[in-house]
Amino acid sequence: MNEHEEMLKARFESKLTSCPDCAKEVSKLAVSCPHCGRPLQSQSEPQTIEVPQPAQVQGISFWGIVLAVIIAVVILSVL
Repeated sequence: MNEHEEMLKARFESKLTSCPDCAKEVSKLAVSCPHCGRPLQSQSEPQTIEVPQPAQVQGISFWGIVLAVIIAVVILSVL
């Protein structure tokens, strides 16, 4: 095995664990074993899922632009 293969193997092994029932390798993030179906994480362990927040709009918002266009149309229609 060359150095690159050893590095890849070490990288993936750090993310794997053995299933207590079937002893096959599974992800440390897995909720259950994909091979035998045994639950791997207890129900009392809360899983945190990061939900990306929508990007904050800086400056003029969408509705500000819509309002400006409506005002411009009204002013131009009066002239």
